Amino acid sequence: MSSRAHLAGAIVLACLGLTACTGRQILAMRAHTGQSQTGAASSPASSAPFTGPALAATTDYPRNANAPRPEPPADYAKLKDPLTATSANLASGKQLFDANCAPCHGTGGAGDGPAAAALNPKPADFKTPIHAKLPDGYYFWRVTKGGSVPPFSAAGSAMPPWEGSLTPQQRWLVILYVKSFSASK
Repeated sequence: MSSRAHLAGAIVLACLGLTACTGRQILAMRAHTGQSQTGAASSPASSAPFTGPALAATTDYPRNANAPRPEPPADYAKLKDPLTATSANLASGKQLFDANCAPCHGTGGAGDGPAAAALNPKPADFKTPIHAKLPDGYYFWRVTKGGSVPPFSAAGSAMPPWEGSLTPQQRWLVILYVKSFSASK
């Protein structure tokens, strides 16, 4: 194997290690990489204003990146971020995002991090207009449970559940920062 191949493999492994992916998730990523992308979102989302519902009881998300997101369980649905978007909180959220989320979602939140190429479904692009409409409880559910719950688990989402790695306050800080990507949409 060439030194470039070793270096590329080491970089991907380092990125995956930073995201706290489990061995099961890595194997799932490998399995999905070789499958047909039919039905998966392969082009960036439209920049047109999002007009549909942000949440729906039934949806084909994450297979369709432009579909409404699934409704979170009732215990998450009514949650509100207890933190305000101060410069200190956004800076803390950015630091947590860069360390934990950017390997997949990219430093600009566009779903284009260094590990994203190996993932199917692709990481969310937080700059899309739908992300400006999603409620706090949805974000907290997704960050807390990751891809371990339906419909994300059925689609093979590699997003790790952050409830064991980040405190609730750290998750809320990340959410404040993530919401800043779509704030102007």
